[in-house]
Amino acid sequence: MDLPPWLTLRQASDAVAAGRPDDAHRLLAPLIEAGHRKAWKAAKDVARGYCKRAAQLMDRDNPEAAWQDLLAAEALNTGEKCVIDLRQTLSRFGLVQARAALEAGDPERAAERVARLQDRGVRHPELPRVASGAAGWLEAAAKADRGDFLPAIDDLHRLRDQFPAPTDALDRFREAVRGRHARFLDAVGRAQDAATLREWRDAVVAAEEALAAAPAYHAARTLRDKAWQAAHPGTPEPVNGTAVTLSHPGSTPAEKPAAATLPGRPAMSSRLLARPDDDEPRSIRGSRSGPPPTDRDFGSGPGLPRRFLLWVDGVAGYLVCTGNRVTFGQAVLEGGPVDVPLFADVSRIHAELSRDGEGFLIEAGKATAAAGARTLMVNGKDVGRSVLSPGDRITLGATCQFQFHRPVPVSSTAKLELTSGHRLVHCVEGVLLMANEIILGPAGASHVVVPGVTERVLLYRSKDGLGVRVPGGKVLVNDRPHAERAPLPLPASVEADGVTFALEPVGPRV
Repeated sequence: MDLPPWLTLRQASDAVAAGRPDDAHRLLAPLIEAGHRKAWKAAKDVARGYCKRAAQLMDRDNPEAAWQDLLAAEALNTGEKCVIDLRQTLSRFGLVQARAALEAGDPERAAERVARLQDRGVRHPELPRVASGAAGWLEAAAKADRGDFLPAIDDLHRLRDQFPAPTDALDRFREAVRGRHARFLDAVGRAQDAATLREWRDAVVAAEEALAAAPAYHAARTLRDKAWQAAHPGTPEPVNGTAVTLSHPGSTPAEKPAAATLPGRPAMSSRLLARPDDDEPRSIRGSRSGPPPTDRDFGSGPGLPRRFLLWVDGVAGYLVCTGNRVTFGQAVLEGGPVDVPLFADVSRIHAELSRDGEGFLIEAGKATAAAGARTLMVNGKDVGRSVLSPGDRITLGATCQFQFHRPVPVSSTAKLELTSGHRLVHCVEGVLLMANEIILGPAGASHVVVPGVTERVLLYRSKDGLGVRVPGGKVLVNDRPHAERAPLPLPASVEADGVTFALEPVGPRV
């Protein structure tokens, strides 16, 4: 039922006074469209209400919501001065954010902020400079990833003279590119020499090191695949670091682990040496004589491995860590208590991530006289330790970067996604920090999203180790049927409700 105009105007005025200009806008829209004289006067009050609420949102550090109020106020087209002032304030703030992202070494975020400002009609003389700085940095990074290091270094040198922010992060990135270039040249030379001598295993390792320095260098990837086929005839070639298709139900249990194994995972750690500038002493367990420790030596339960590999058919592979404390460091020959070994310019024990009932805390490793302090950044800021929130970007060393996710808010299991192109010893997409369970299933409530499925499959801790549960369904574990739930040995091949995956033990830590 339509209200009389006087009552609509009264309700709109009350909504503005209560800090709800959007409700007032909705009420006045029909009157404004009809050309009602008093509605235009009321629209000015609504525009001022939008400005007032936007200022409050800015005080609460919510510029996105403030932008929405500004755009709504501008749609009224009242010409209020507060609307013009608000646009100038938000434009300057967005420009400061873009510059800060560049200063923090995050050109991708800077480019996103610039694009958002441009989409909102911001015209500022500094905006093209910031856009050019972000685009130039990203283009140089792409060239370095392709192996074009000298052009990338030249571009970064020219960019420095016109950079619209302090150049400390840009200078660090340029030095990191130079270091990658040196490692790249050494690795490519060794790969070519090994291929000439038909020492295929050495060629695979050297090609992997070249790809760690230049992830998009096509020639190294081709050589790596060729060397892998020569060193391991009869096994599938590595396909861009993703998992191969798992075996079908008709294969024998003995065939399952081999079929589920990712190619491109040779014992590369045996070819890597510790950084010469890192003399941190190894733990007693890492330096003792006799056979190396297995992951069960470091487990967090009687039958629960501290780490294992999860290969989900058609999706990806993950390194799963079950402990409450997880260490990050460089993959080295001598070994040591490193849960996440990285092919990156990081220290032997670079950082440690811990979980408790309150959340996740990451802290840098201890400084040494030779290696100095471990560089740890969260969202571009240097930190010694930091509590993590979903979406945070963690940078180890100069360029090795993860993004932290909590895909299921009610679960304490977290996910680390590699975003910098670096690699782990195992050819996986990321790391799962398992709390009580890992959920595989549809998007929205799963740690691992499996396209095309509607039901969830749960991996869970039990007193005897790992288990799998399919609510109301059946599950095949190593070709043996089970109703609803089953224990999981390692290795294991599992099929349940359209989800096929395999679990493998990791073996000794590197």
